[in-house]
Amino acid sequence: MLKSRQGGQAMVLSLILLGFTVMAMLFGFNASQLNHEGTRLQNTADNTVYSLANIVARDMNFKAYTNRAAVANQVAVAQMVGLSAWFNMTDTFTDNACTLLCWVPYLGQAINAVARVTNSINQGAQPFFKAMVNVENLLLKAISTAQVAVNYAGLVGGIDTAMEVVKANDPTARLDLMQNPLALEDVRHIWMDFQQRFSRDKSRDGTQYKDFLAVTSNSRDGFTKGTNYKLGFPWSLKSWPLRWATKKAGGSDLISNGDREAETWTSAHTLGIHLERWSCKRFRCKWRGGEIPVGWGGTRSDDRKSLRNVSGNKVWGGSRGVNRSATNLAAYNEETRGNYDGVQPFYALDKDGDSVSETKNIAIVVSKPQNRIRTSARLDVGHDNTDPATNEEMYGDRMSAMASASVFYSRPQDLTAWRRKDGRSEYGNLYNPFWQPHLTDNSGADRRWVYVLTAAL
Repeated sequence: MLKSRQGGQAMVLSLILLGFTVMAMLFGFNASQLNHEGTRLQNTADNTVYSLANIVARDMNFKAYTNRAAVANQVAVAQMVGLSAWFNMTDTFTDNACTLLCWVPYLGQAINAVARVTNSINQGAQPFFKAMVNVENLLLKAISTAQVAVNYAGLVGGIDTAMEVVKANDPTARLDLMQNPLALEDVRHIWMDFQQRFSRDKSRDGTQYKDFLAVTSNSRDGFTKGTNYKLGFPWSLKSWPLRWATKKAGGSDLISNGDREAETWTSAHTLGIHLERWSCKRFRCKWRGGEIPVGWGGTRSDDRKSLRNVSGNKVWGGSRGVNRSATNLAAYNEETRGNYDGVQPFYALDKDGDSVSETKNIAIVVSKPQNRIRTSARLDVGHDNTDPATNEEMYGDRMSAMASASVFYSRPQDLTAWRRKDGRSEYGNLYNPFWQPHLTDNSGADRRWVYVLTAAL
């Protein structure tokens, strides 16, 4: 009888120990699953917000590329208009030379032959210049339209793409729009406030339109900015008391027609002989003389602006200041090449993006319903008093993970080709494609909003 009583006590202790063992195993299993699911959900949130920020960076870099393309095509229009004026100047010069010297035996025949060839080339080149201006004009419109299409594609498709990224990373997770009003506002702000579409009608909203004109002007090559020089001997000679100098001047300029009318590319190229004689009058001796215009050509990209209405001595490479008479003749005999429609609307950083190099944070919340998390509560084991997952409660009946990202502008300093020559720092802009995404820390305000929204859902 004594031995049987001692055997029953061991069985009771074993069952109690087994119960604690089962509960410890379930606790370990649940902790492992919650840790695994939490890590997986956080990785999903990080991947999603980074992908969304990457869409923003690509959108802004696309606009930077296309803005540069628009500038290049604007300069191409300036080149076509300038070449048209230059060919007309050359044609006029050979005609004037023939008028003056074609009566001279032998020399006149050579000059006449050159004049005929020059005239034939010019007659064939002018229609080409007109066609190229029209082609460039269509390209400028296509670039502007492409920017609008990409902008709205990013605005509308950004969140949808984020949902697809969530699904690809974790099919049981979701990007609940009711839980993500912050993300919707962040996306709206970046695509509609941080950057905007500008045109001459919005030139008073900031300096963006003037900046575009300045970038275009500074991007002109030497020919369109102004090619001024003096020809050598025998076109220029000094033999006291006489001297003469043959000077070439000309260039292309974009002329504004006000806020309501498109701009006009204009160009003038001139050639003048400046003949002077040393003389003394009223006890004052100096070189006296004037300009003899021998070649001129004036061209505009459309008929909105006449060269005769353009004032100033600095336009067209300072042609008016060098060869005033020839420039006046170029303006009087101006020709129109093409149907240019001015600077097309473009995207630039608005006031919110002025003098900054990073967007505001994009914050998203990815969640997973509690019943989709594989803890012991989903398994048919144990009882209410032995299963530690039976009475588990998650905030809002879901597991949530929050992640933030932003897009920043950084011009490479380790590559000579991209480094600024002046060594100065460069704020973010939509002319250079150096926007990059990166993950950021969640702000306290965003966390509080997510806490409130999760509880309310």
